[in-house]
Amino acid sequence: MENYVDLFKPSFLKNDRRPALPEDATVTMAYVPLQLELVTYDENNTLNNGTLFPVLNKPFLGRMVKNI
Repeated sequence: MENYVDLFKPSFLKNDRRPALPEDATVTMAYVPLQLELVTYDENNTLNNGTLFPVLNKPFLGRMVKNI
């Protein structure tokens, strides 16, 4: 079986100073849930909120979460 470092070598990372993957990299799997609501902001609201989808708009309120 091929070494996983050899499998991931895009051209912009092909140099000896910076490896594509760290030596201790682990295999991971991403889970991206299906987005059911396809309501979108208009252009101005999208730029102001930093997201196209209102459901993803999570503004920073400057508060810290405290676990009790």
